[in-house]
Amino acid sequence: MDFNPAAVHAAVGLDADLRDRWRREWGLLMDLAVWGDLRSGQIGLAGKLRKRALEFGERLRSYGSDRSWIPHPREQIKNALSTSLQMRESLEKLSEIAEQFNDGADLAAFRTVWRAISAALMTDIVTREGLLVQLLNQQYQEEV
Repeated sequence: MDFNPAAVHAAVGLDADLRDRWRREWGLLMDLAVWGDLRSGQIGLAGKLRKRALEFGERLRSYGSDRSWIPHPREQIKNALSTSLQMRESLEKLSEIAEQFNDGADLAAFRTVWRAISAALMTDIVTREGLLVQLLNQQYQEEV
């Protein structure tokens, strides 16, 4: 049986308003990572933070991308699951570095923005992954 196109689109697509919100929040996060007053006793940590924040933005872009160009629905689903896994990994790496900062005038603002975007993303990831896995399982059950 074929996938329901509306169900696939709903599972792999990201609401434009939500994508725009996360883009703005990532921009604020990146601004704080680059220009903010964040301090740590660990040499080179600020550079690592900037690198991970940029990588996070790239993963966020990929997570929110339109997948309609991928011809087969199963491949759209697999691509969405793959980017979801990459997003989880990026969230974890950035969290590890962000927690190592211990001072600075912008630390509280950075942590507030980071906690908001990471919590919202994890909620979306868990929900979206559930829908994607359910779609794949339905097809496999129908093929058996």
